[in-house]
Amino acid sequence: MSKQVVFYPGALEERDGKLVQMGHKCKDCGKTSYPAVELCPFCSSENVERVPLSTTGTVFSYSITRVPVGPFKPPIIGGYIDLPEGTRVFGQIHAKAEEMKTGMKVKVRTGVIWTEKDGTEVIGYHYVPCETGSGGA
Repeated sequence: MSKQVVFYPGALEERDGKLVQMGHKCKDCGKTSYPAVELCPFCSSENVERVPLSTTGTVFSYSITRVPVGPFKPPIIGGYIDLPEGTRVFGQIHAKAEEMKTGMKVKVRTGVIWTEKDGTEVIGYHYVPCETGSGGA
């Protein structure tokens, strides 16, 4: 059995048998942030709670890298995803480069995002299109 680690501590949490992306919601100003931090980045309050983030969002912007980077093979699509709670998250988007559009709807997926040379599986998240033809600017 291989060892597994989460790519960023606190980014994911197991809830009801599934990994979910976690952020912080400020109890004072009501804004949600990601990644989870000790102080609210909007009002500096310490009065924050961990909350699961929405599982769907909209592509705000993206970039396509056409050269290998670390364990990833091109084309690599990275983008900012706007979530309904007002949080903007950066992540990889697993889609066909020619089908990418700002405004398209995407959903989060969790699982192994790469495997280290020693066999350790790195767990993280990425986004996939919700359905063909959704969104677009």
